[in-house]
Amino acid sequence: MKRFLITSLLICLLAGCSGLPVSIPFLQTRVPPALPQPTATPFSLPTLQPSNTPDLFVINTAGATTTPSNGTPLVTDTPVPTFTPTFRPTITLEPLDPTLFTPSPNLFLNVQRSTSQLVWGGTCAGDRSIRFIAQVQPARRLRYVTVWYRLQDKYSGAGTAWGGGAIMTSNKQGTYFYDLDLSQIRNYRRFQDAWLQYQLVASTVTRKVLGRSVVSRSDVSVTNCRVLYP
Repeated sequence: MKRFLITSLLICLLAGCSGLPVSIPFLQTRVPPALPQPTATPFSLPTLQPSNTPDLFVINTAGATTTPSNGTPLVTDTPVPTFTPTFRPTITLEPLDPTLFTPSPNLFLNVQRSTSQLVWGGTCAGDRSIRFIAQVQPARRLRYVTVWYRLQDKYSGAGTAWGGGAIMTSNKQGTYFYDLDLSQIRNYRRFQDAWLQYQLVASTVTRKVLGRSVVSRSDVSVTNCRVLYP
């Protein structure tokens, strides 16, 4: 009973105190402080600059420079001058003597030679003789086929007179051949580099000309070894 009275008294006190303006801290409801609300920070994506698309068909080569980034000139090598060898131009061959033209009919079907270069002097390798082979069609009164030749300097134009007249050997079947040795060519040592010009002539037993081959003017050279191998 006593416990009941105490409990009732406490309830009355509490009910009465709730109407008082007195602030009783332990009877007040605690309100938790308001937490700061997060604020949104606006942002924007960076503007992308258009990039240059490389051209796969263009090779970008850095330009040559002689000055580095710090402004100090570079030491460059002195260019070595290049020397272009000068060649001596050959002269224009003089017109042929009209007497060397082939009279009609032309009896020479084919003319061949064994080399286009004769050499002399020193010990360089090369031919010291040349063989001529000619195919001649049959002709009435044909008796001889002879070789005529001369030298003409390639640069000065100086030359020798026509000479030779060596009789070619026949195989009795229309083929004629002859080996001309360097020693048979007169005054060849006067020319460091010359053309050996030649012509074949068909004639009768009395040396009447029946036909001539075309003059070879610049097909064979006679050259000193020191010119070929200085």
